[in-house]
Amino acid sequence: MEQNTNPYKLKYKYAADYGLILGAYIAIFYCLQVFFNANVVVNLLNTAGMIGTPFLCYYLTKKYRDSACGGYIRYSQAWSFGVWLFLFAGLIMSVIYFVHMQWIEPNFIADTFNQSLLMLEQMNYDQKALDAIASNPMPTPIQVVTAYLFFYIIGGGILFLIISAFIVRKNPDDPFGTGPADTTYKPYQDKNDTPDSNA
Repeated sequence: MEQNTNPYKLKYKYAADYGLILGAYIAIFYCLQVFFNANVVVNLLNTAGMIGTPFLCYYLTKKYRDSACGGYIRYSQAWSFGVWLFLFAGLIMSVIYFVHMQWIEPNFIADTFNQSLLMLEQMNYDQKALDAIASNPMPTPIQVVTAYLFFYIIGGGILFLIISAFIVRKNPDDPFGTGPADTTYKPYQDKNDTPDSNA
């Protein structure tokens, strides 16, 4: 039975499995944006996909609670699972981002950088600051992908501060979340030790 498995290993297993689902979900909308950038329908689908992400995260975490945790979960457990969920989804997306920036659209970073400079210039941003930004070396695909991965982890942590509150379900047999009484720390004892041997 899954409840007898190490709870940490079980959490990582479910986070990896469900992270694959979340990563595939995000990847679909990202690929649509890459290949059909100027399409109004795709832009609407991307907006709908972004709105649907928290609901998918709620559904996946609820499945984890019911399948792996016996139907009960603490706030910290749900939040931790959410961070791991986004870590695995971010790893999947990192591969897609790298392939896109390295081979599909090698000028993506430079074009995005130049568009950002033009936007700042149109907003009458300080010219000296613009020159300083323009003089910085262009980030590599690996650097951009790493930044995206951190964004996924931090964004997932923030999102799950809210989602976790809706997932929590206390175990009536353990209302304070302390676990079974026999899980408290016990010092090591040799087989030959007896209650009187340390006297």
